[in-house]
Amino acid sequence: MSFRPPTESPGTNAATASLFDALQKLVLDRITPALDATLGDVDDYLFDLSQKGDEDMGLTTLREMRLSRANLVQGFRNRVATRFTAMATRRVLAAGGGVAADSGLSLLSDQDLEQQLAVEQLAASVLRAHGSGFEVAAQRMRVVAANPAMQRREDPLDPVFLASVLGNTMGELNLSDNLRIVVFKFFERELDSTLGEFYERCNALMAIAGILPELRASAATAQPRRAPAPPLQQQPQPQPPVMDPAQAGAFQPQMGIPQPMGGGAAPAPMQISVADQAMFAGMLGQLQGWRMAMGLSQGTPGVGQPQGPTLGTNDLMSILSLMQHDAAPILPERGHGEGDAGASIAGQLRKQMGQRARKLGVSGDNVNLDGLDGDAVDLVALLFDVLLDGPQYDTRIRQKIGRMLVPCVKAAIKDRRMFLMKEHPARKLLNTVAEACEGNRGEEPQERELLDHVDHTIERLVAEFNEDVAIFETLEQELRSYMAQHRKRFELVERRTTEAQWGRERLDNARESASRELESHRAGRELPPVIADFLARHAAHHLIQVELRDGSDSVRYDRALGAIDGLLAGLDRAQSGKWPDPACPLPDAGLKEILSSAGFTEVSAQGALEALNEALARLAAGQAVPEVDARIAVQAIPVEAVKAPPKLEVVANNEHLDFDVDVHERVKALKVGDWLQLASSEQQFAPAKVSWISPISSRLLLVNRRGIRVLVASTQELAAMVALDKVRLREGNTAFDDAMHQMVNRLQSANAER
Repeated sequence: MSFRPPTESPGTNAATASLFDALQKLVLDRITPALDATLGDVDDYLFDLSQKGDEDMGLTTLREMRLSRANLVQGFRNRVATRFTAMATRRVLAAGGGVAADSGLSLLSDQDLEQQLAVEQLAASVLRAHGSGFEVAAQRMRVVAANPAMQRREDPLDPVFLASVLGNTMGELNLSDNLRIVVFKFFERELDSTLGEFYERCNALMAIAGILPELRASAATAQPRRAPAPPLQQQPQPQPPVMDPAQAGAFQPQMGIPQPMGGGAAPAPMQISVADQAMFAGMLGQLQGWRMAMGLSQGTPGVGQPQGPTLGTNDLMSILSLMQHDAAPILPERGHGEGDAGASIAGQLRKQMGQRARKLGVSGDNVNLDGLDGDAVDLVALLFDVLLDGPQYDTRIRQKIGRMLVPCVKAAIKDRRMFLMKEHPARKLLNTVAEACEGNRGEEPQERELLDHVDHTIERLVAEFNEDVAIFETLEQELRSYMAQHRKRFELVERRTTEAQWGRERLDNARESASRELESHRAGRELPPVIADFLARHAAHHLIQVELRDGSDSVRYDRALGAIDGLLAGLDRAQSGKWPDPACPLPDAGLKEILSSAGFTEVSAQGALEALNEALARLAAGQAVPEVDARIAVQAIPVEAVKAPPKLEVVANNEHLDFDVDVHERVKALKVGDWLQLASSEQQFAPAKVSWISPISSRLLLVNRRGIRVLVASTQELAAMVALDKVRLREGNTAFDDAMHQMVNRLQSANAER
C-alpha cells in the first residue's frame, strides 16, 4: 500500500510522495521480518514449554499463536501503511489550505495499562543503544510530515509506535495477556538488533532528499542512554527549514564517510546546493518509472520474473568486490537503444551481479536489491550510460572509463551523497579522468603519456579500493597534479594564441576605422590617381599605426587627420584653378609625418611632397595628371599587408543565421574557461575551451586542449552551429554535472512514455 497525493500543491509533489513511499517500504522491509522472527521465537518458546509439561502456557497458547500468526503480521503491515497514508494526507491538506487535523489512529488503549507499560519499557530499552539515530530520524520525520507537533505514537519510525501497533493488532485478535507480554519481550530483542541499520538508512534517505541534511545527533544522545527517552512532544519542535546552502555541508552521516586520519583537523565540510538536492529528489521520484520502461525489476532484467531473495548490503558489496577484480567487460556495444535493458549498462550490471550471486550460493534466477542499494546501483549505472554514450569518447576510452563503474557503485552504496556533493572524492576522480580522456585520441606523445597515467590511476583504483573512499581522493590528487604539469606545456601556446587573436582583432578594427575616416573626409570627391594612391596606401597605414599605438583620440591621430584635410583642401583649390596658393600651402609637416611612418627618409619624403605639389599644379592648369609618380610610390621600408585569418564556414549564408533564442542566451552566458563540444571534420566531437572573448567584436576564441585555435565565432554563429549539431553545449561545468542533467532528461522521457 503506497500513497499518491490526489492533487499537486506547493507542499507536496512527486518527490515528496516518493519519499513517503520509500520510507514506508523501508519500515515494512526491515520491521516486518523482525516481527516474523519474533513470532518464530515465540513459537519455539511455547513449544519448549509444552515439552516441559506446562500445557496451559504451552500447547494451548501455541495453538492460539499459530492460528493468529498470519493475521498478526498482515494487521501490523496494514496499520503501518495506514499511518503513512494518514501522514501524507495531512500534508496534502495542510499544503492546500484545508483541514490540518490528523485523521488519527487509536494506537494506545487507555484501558490496557499493562500494554502501555510494556510499550514504554520496550521503547526505553531499545533506545538505550539507538537513541542517537532515532533522535535525528524523528526530527526529520516531523519535517517530512509537515507536522512539528507529531506525537511519538504517530511517528512510524518510533519504537513507541511500532510496539503500540503490535499491541493493538494483538488486541484485535484477542490473544491472552500472558502471550502478549511474551511477544513484546521477543519483539524488543529483535528490534534491538534491527534498529541500528534501520535508522541509518532512514536518515540517509531523508538527508539525500534534502530533509535537514545539516542535522547531527546531540551530544546527549551520542552515547547509549541509561534512562527512558522523554516524550518527543515535550522537546522543542523544529519548523520545516529553509535551507541555507552555506550550512548544508555540515551534515555528517553515521557511516560511510571518510574520517580524518591521525590527529589532524577535519577536512572542510562538503557543500550541498539546494538545486542539487531538488535534482536528486526528482531523480529518485522517477527512478521506478525508468526501471519499468527499461524492463528492469529490482533484480535482473525482466518484468514479471519470479521474485528471488533480497541481497543485504554486505552480500551486495561482496558480489561487487568479485566483479571489481574480474576483467570481464560490462559495457555494451555503442549504439544500444535507450529502452533495451539487456543492452544498457544498468542491464549488463544487474545480469553480472546475478551471475556472481549464484556463484556465491544465492538461490534463484532473479536477485533483488534493497531499495536504497538498488537506487544507488541503478543511478550509477545510468550515470555511466549517459556519460559514455556521447561521441567525445572512442571505444577504447569508453572501456577505460567503464572499469571505474563497479568501484563507483560501491562508493555510492557506501556513501550515497556522491550525487549531492560536488567535492565527493569519487565524483572528483571521475571528473578528472573524464577531463583527461575527453577528446584525447593519443595523437601526440604528450596525449599518450596522459592516457598511460590514466590507465595507471584506474588500475590502482581497481586493485586497491576496499570500501574506503579515501583512495579516490588520493588518486584524484595525483592525477590532477600530473595534469597540471601536463597542462603547463600548452599554457604558453594558448597565451600566444590569445595574444595573436587579440592583435588581429585590433588590427582589423584599426583598418576598418581608418577606412571609415578616409571615406568620411574624402566626402565623395573624385581624386586623381596619384592622390588616391597616397591616401589609400600611406595615409591609411599611418592612421592604423597611430590608432594601434596611441589610440584614435590621441593628438597624433588628430594631427594626421588635419594633414589629410589640408591635402584635400589644396585639391579643392587646384580644381577651381587657384593653385599654388601661397596663403594656404600644403601641410608639409603633417604630410612628412605620414610619409615617415610609411618608411620614407627625409630626402624621399621631400620628393614625395614635390610630386604632390606638381600634381596639384597640373590639375589647376588643366593639364593631365600622371596616374603614377615614382616619388610617391617608392618607399624605403615596404609595407606588407597582414594576411587575414582563414574564415571558418559556419552555415551557407551567414546573413540568415537560424538559431534558437534560448540557445543564443546560453551561448551569450559562456565565460572564459567554459568548455563545449565542437564537431571535428571526422564527425567526432572534441572539447573546446572558451579562451578569450573579444572586447571589440564580442567573438569567442575557442582552443583545444593543446591551446591551439580551433574556432573564432560570434555568439549568433555558435547558436546556429548548435542548431546544425556542430556544437553541443554542456549542461554542467564538469562531466559528472553534465551527465546528471542528461540523466534527468532521460528519466523524464522514460516516465513520459509510460
